[in-house]
Amino acid sequence: GYMYVLDENIDKVRAEEKRNEEARKKEGYDPGAVSTGLQTDIIQPLNIRANQGDCVVITLRNQLDEEDVGLHIHGSSMVVQSTGAAATASNSDANVEEGKSHVFEWYIRADEQEGAHAFHSHVGREQASLGMIGSFIVEPMGSTYIDAVTGKETKSGWQVMIANPNIPDFREFVVFYHEIGDESFRPLNRF
Repeated sequence: GYMYVLDENIDKVRAEEKRNEEARKKEGYDPGAVSTGLQTDIIQPLNIRANQGDCVVITLRNQLDEEDVGLHIHGSSMVVQSTGAAATASNSDANVEEGKSHVFEWYIRADEQEGAHAFHSHVGREQASLGMIGSFIVEPMGSTYIDAVTGKETKSGWQVMIANPNIPDFREFVVFYHEIGDESFRPLNRF
């Protein structure tokens, strides 16, 4: 599969991949030994947040083998920082070649509607179908994000407590419905 991951979590993802691989090798392999993104699993869709009024700068590093990758946040006004052009599927500058990186920028207006924006790669159908998906949530101005398990500030997570001095704190959950096939699954392509 594919996934977006924060730089600081790459080692954790690799360690979880190794544990999952070892679980599959055990005699009488129990498919339940490898979860599908539960509670504290690091292998899950990326869920990132920023506040109204923030200027978000994202560096997308492509570590895929022999494939370009992209990052399209639905409903955003994200641009490729080097050109100022929109980071959309129709702009080939928004795609990142293997081993390279691009910097993207999104100024979230102070009056931007709070809520979730889906994101995925627009490089072919297969990447998103096999897990290169996520959400970008715009939170109220002044919010901080607290991991619901550790109680520490976090940058990502599907379950987060939103702390804000101007409004009551609240807990937020992001739920994805993404069908999973076995490891040989490939989406059909009409073309």
